Amino acid sequence: MWQYETFIHSHALFWFITMVLFGLTVVFLKTGKRKPAKIIQMTLRVFYILLFVTGGGLIIMNLWWGTVVKGLLAFWLIYVMELISNRMSKNELTVRTSILFWIQFIVSFLAVLYFGYFV
Repeated sequence: MWQYETFIHSHALFWFITMVLFGLTVVFLKTGKRKPAKIIQMTLRVFYILLFVTGGGLIIMNLWWGTVVKGLLAFWLIYVMELISNRMSKNELTVRTSILFWIQFIVSFLAVLYFGYFV
């Protein structure tokens, strides 16, 4: 059982670091600082991998419908985060797509929090 506690605490820490790095990436891209944003974006991708590994381990250790749904929602959230940062870095984010992506980000983030802490 100690492994489950280790996985869940490291997974929560990785999510926190991922959200901070994502916020920094967005801020740097909005202010036009491309070089630091690129470095943080690459670091962010490493944390995506760590999230997949720890999340997959948690799903394997506690397999039931709630963890599977949370895993799928988390995958959607990471996909939207990558879309936002990638399109911002290439200046391909229009007003319409920006609104759609940020709505998806908020909805998926709240859904992941709900399934992670309340289900």
